[in-house]
Amino acid sequence: MILQGEARNGIEESIISERPSQDRWGTCRRVVGGKKGMMDACRELVKSVVRVAVPADFRMAVFQGRQQIRQWPHDVSQWLYDRLPDAYVQAAQFKQAHGRRLNFAAPATFNEKLHWLIRHHRDPVMTQLADKYAVRDYVAARLGSSFLNDLYGVWDDPNAIPFDALPESYVLKVNHGSGQNIFCRETARLNRPKIRAQLAQWLRRSEYWHSREWAYKDIPPRILCERLLSDEQGNVPADYKIFCFNGQPGMIQVDIDRFAEHQRDLFDSEWQPLPFSLEYPPTGQAIPRPATLDVMLSAAKTLSQGFPFVRVDLYSIRERVIFGEMTWYPEGGLGHFMPESADRALGDLLNLPAREQGRMS
Repeated sequence: MILQGEARNGIEESIISERPSQDRWGTCRRVVGGKKGMMDACRELVKSVVRVAVPADFRMAVFQGRQQIRQWPHDVSQWLYDRLPDAYVQAAQFKQAHGRRLNFAAPATFNEKLHWLIRHHRDPVMTQLADKYAVRDYVAARLGSSFLNDLYGVWDDPNAIPFDALPESYVLKVNHGSGQNIFCRETARLNRPKIRAQLAQWLRRSEYWHSREWAYKDIPPRILCERLLSDEQGNVPADYKIFCFNGQPGMIQVDIDRFAEHQRDLFDSEWQPLPFSLEYPPTGQAIPRPATLDVMLSAAKTLSQGFPFVRVDLYSIRERVIFGEMTWYPEGGLGHFMPESADRALGDLLNLPAREQGRMS
């Protein structure tokens, strides 16, 4: 005998029957589905009442409080990580990236020597030049202001950004980070609260804490707004990164399509392709020698004088060279060369200075 369910107050009650088990499971799904629908409706009704009865400021305060509570485990973990010694963090990250111990005592490869510089070479001017805002004075004094990108504004607080006074397109970035850029192509369509929140998050944490790159540690955090650079097709322009060893350009890294299908080609100072790769695959295409190569090499040589190593990043747009930034520790000393022997070959070009005296953190 099969007993039928009854409908009471709009909710179906399931009565066990002698029908096969698949029918009983179907009945259960219908019952659960009906109850779920009612719960969803009740939940939406409560939300509507709350939106009307509770002030928006109070609701926002409650929301922010809940977000902070959820953030606590991450904050505690971050707090503990930040208190690890720099040398320990460097060694652990190196071991994870390269599968071997970091040789601080007798570094031989390029990556090992970068870590030695992080640990032992503390020239105060390096902090100024790692600062994307403060470095502008250095570049203007040595190359001239014509090498600088247009600067629309500098702020300490994202809430102070006058979005309505900015041009239609621009880029927002923090002066102490790496890869922390917001490209704005139509200012009227921006989600301003979201952008302010992202910038505020970036301002709170220095690039130093990621891999203990010393030069970034004491940079006063700021927000920069610059002209959005583009090539003749309106795309992000090619980025020419010139590795300078003791004031001499030794390798040129060309990054293509950095924010999508990132590819990277390597050349010597004569624009001859190098037989190895670094971190990203090569394009596999012949990249023509830029018309401004000599100007870029001369600019990089001028800016790199007096330093054992620095990478000078430049753009070449419509036969004009524009300064990008100066980078002390490419890839944080964790970049992968293919083949690995290239790491040692490039390391042979980097002559380390005498170790400074004094305590290192």
